[in-house]
Amino acid sequence: MDLKLVVPQKEDLWFKKEIKEDPNTMDYNAGYDLNFSGYNRENGIIRTDIKELEEVWSKKWIGNEPTNFYYYIKDGDTFIGEIYAKFDSSKNSHEIGIVIKGEHRGKGYATPAIKLLCEKLKENGVKNLYHKLPMSRKSAIKADINNGFVVIKENIDGMKKFGEIEKVVYLEKKQ
Repeated sequence: MDLKLVVPQKEDLWFKKEIKEDPNTMDYNAGYDLNFSGYNRENGIIRTDIKELEEVWSKKWIGNEPTNFYYYIKDGDTFIGEIYAKFDSSKNSHEIGIVIKGEHRGKGYATPAIKLLCEKLKENGVKNLYHKLPMSRKSAIKADINNGFVVIKENIDGMKKFGEIEKVVYLEKKQ
C-alpha cells in the first residue's frame, strides 16, 4: 500500500463527480430527507456537473479556506476516496469525514487515511477533532478508534433515514 493524501486540482474534480454519482459509494447517504439539487433519496447519489464542482468545491476546499482541509486519498496512482476536516466554530473543533469509493471498501484504507489526515492537521496546528457517525457504520467507528478517537456519546438521535430516527455515535480526538 502506497497511501497518500493529495490536494485535488481543478482537473481532478472528475473524481469527486464520480464518487457523488456512484450508487455503490453513496449508499450510506440514501434515505435522508435532504433538500438540495441533484440528491436522489433512494440511492444517495448526488448528480452534479463539473462547473458546479469547480465553482463550489474549489472555493470551499481547495486552498481558499485556511480552516478547512480537503484531500483525495490515493494508493499509488489509483484514486481511492476523499477525506476532509472542516472547522465548526460552535464546537471550536474540526469535523472530519471520509468516503472510500465503494469498490475499495473493506481493503484497509480508512485507518491509515485517517492517520495521514490527523498528521497533516497536527502540522497545521489543528488540535481538536470530532466525528459524528451512524452507529451502523461500525468499520468507520473502528477506524476512528484505531486513530485515537474516543467515544464521547452513543445512541444519540440523529436524522431520519427512510423515516426512522437513526442512532449515532460522537467521537473526539485531542492532538
